[in-house]
Amino acid sequence: MTVYTTKSWMHDQSCDRKGMDSALRAGQLVRLRRGVVMPTENLAPWELHRRRVDAAALAINHGTYFAFQSAAILHGLPVRIADALPVQVVRTMGGRHTRNRLLQATPAILDDDDTDLIDGLPTTSLRRTVTDLARRLSFPDAVAVVDAALRCGVVREDLATPNGYGHARAAQAVAFGDPASESFGESHSRARMRLANIPIPRLQVDQFSAGGRFLGRPDFDWGDGIIGEYDGGSKYDGTYGDDPRAVIEAEKQRQQAFVDQGYCVVRWCWKDLQSPGLVESRIRRALAARPFRKASR
Repeated sequence: MTVYTTKSWMHDQSCDRKGMDSALRAGQLVRLRRGVVMPTENLAPWELHRRRVDAAALAINHGTYFAFQSAAILHGLPVRIADALPVQVVRTMGGRHTRNRLLQATPAILDDDDTDLIDGLPTTSLRRTVTDLARRLSFPDAVAVVDAALRCGVVREDLATPNGYGHARAAQAVAFGDPASESFGESHSRARMRLANIPIPRLQVDQFSAGGRFLGRPDFDWGDGIIGEYDGGSKYDGTYGDDPRAVIEAEKQRQQAFVDQGYCVVRWCWKDLQSPGLVESRIRRALAARPFRKASR
């Protein structure tokens, strides 16, 4: 990562403040914090936010810790990061809540086990970060964070939030969390099912043909041969080093194997989840046809 102070960038480019402001407006530069810029790169929102965290770390005071979504990025938790989200910190040395375009600071009281150090950066602990987010995020987003924490080995009882702001909301997400959920999209989907009063399926259950041949492990299983699959974008774009064409062909063969055994396969992707009620209606139609969808296993 090439990062410049504003003075060093202007010196390298032989320009003045107006030239730098022009580069910022044109999208050639990105301001990471006051006095620090970097050339624009094609970064995902979370990647850019992480760079803003690194830049902010150069100027934070003792008793200040990265928190909320900023801490989640450091812990590797699945959170959505808006382009305009400022770096988030908590301050334990007093002060008041402040926010500007690049930094949001909140006063807080932290115990020793509420803090951690990741890559040299002071941050709230994994447990504290999860409970803070569970109090503030929507139910689907909070469930995704709780699921990830449980997968990392955090004990559910350690995520208890007995009182304070958002404790009831957090308690619902913690109780609903399931470490078997393998991605943000799967967690978000399952939480949407709960909100829509759709029966909650089992997760990642091995499926076999009538002859005992292993068919696969679908994301969701409602029983009676009705299964669901969430298609994450990285599955088909070569993110994991596989040829996308080979992955698509293998997935087609896998689905056909389920269909040949009498399964009803419901599929959706993140874009589908952005259409209110679309995925829920798709699942309800499959469940309504349950008596006619008995799989031969």
